[in-house]
Amino acid sequence: MIDSILRTGAKAYHFGNAIDMREMMPLIPSDTVAMGNIDPAGQFLNGTPESIRKETLSLLGDCAKYPNFVISSGCDIPPLAKWENIDAFFGAVKEYYERG
Repeated sequence: MIDSILRTGAKAYHFGNAIDMREMMPLIPSDTVAMGNIDPAGQFLNGTPESIRKETLSLLGDCAKYPNFVISSGCDIPPLAKWENIDAFFGAVKEYYERG
């Protein structure tokens, strides 16, 4: 299905958590932004600060070789998501990039 998605010609795509970004990134042209995809319900709503930190750091590490990758949630953040988890997501992103 990725071929038909890419034929739309968008400059950026956002993928939900049902997609494995590790499998998707090799298929995305380097001049196209691909965003995704920490599980909103599984992590932001029902996870813990440590589980979301772990998932975020893992996805960043796995997709680091793709400069067109942008970490984000896999969809809308649920209204009842825990602030501690949202903070942990942003903290993990900061931690990853401060490591260099």
